[in-house]
Amino acid sequence: MPEPPSSPTLESFGNRPFSFYPAIRNVEYNEWTFVRETWSEVQVANSRTGSQLWIPRHFIGTVSSSDEPVLIVGLKRELELKGGAVWPYERAVISMPPPPRVGERKAEPETPGAPEPPRPSPSAESQVGRLIGFALLAGLGATLLVVVFAFEGVPRPQDWWRKRQTATTDQRYLTLTREDTRHDVHRKLGAAEREQWITPESAEIHFATLWYEKRSYLVVLMGSDRAGASYIGTIHTSSRQVLDSVKLPGGGSTASMLRTLPKY
Repeated sequence: MPEPPSSPTLESFGNRPFSFYPAIRNVEYNEWTFVRETWSEVQVANSRTGSQLWIPRHFIGTVSSSDEPVLIVGLKRELELKGGAVWPYERAVISMPPPPRVGERKAEPETPGAPEPPRPSPSAESQVGRLIGFALLAGLGATLLVVVFAFEGVPRPQDWWRKRQTATTDQRYLTLTREDTRHDVHRKLGAAEREQWITPESAEIHFATLWYEKRSYLVVLMGSDRAGASYIGTIHTSSRQVLDSVKLPGGGSTASMLRTLPKY
């Protein structure tokens, strides 16, 4: 009888919530609780929706040694929810078409007394070369558009502009650490222009945003309760690009959490 594969067990978590890193794609809320396990799979339930998933044990990696600000369970592969089950996420790779070849004309035997065929003039040859160049450029442009649509969806000009505009008036947020609370942020950066809790009071994990709009960034805090929320990163206010994140005890960082925050 084969022995079960050795992998970290989640049974000891009890009812404590945890988050996967990287987060499972197509799942909006990254907070889970342990349900049960077999020798090959672990069943977890989403804390918000109640939906349950089976995760193959060989995809489960290390578990963070600390649950502050949140318990993290590492995944060895990036997974996605598809058809009610989780699958390894595969990025689509689109190969570029080869450039068109110019067919070579075969030499025809000369017939005595036959008139010599007219040769193309230099101007006609230059026009053919230009047409070939235009065809190559058009093929390259079409390939780039296919790649952009495949990976980012329909591009919008305002999105491109926002991605380029990530400048801030200062970078004082780089002095913040994961131990810094709301009081420490105010001490290092000054009072925020606006503060907002983006999770309800009944939530298992609380997120707060401290807006420094004149500096073009906002600071994000997270914790199991509002009084103990601490720093997990900084986001650009207009582009929503992650400017800074903190390392997690079990490896990785909070960047994926910052990209999947509740709406604010």
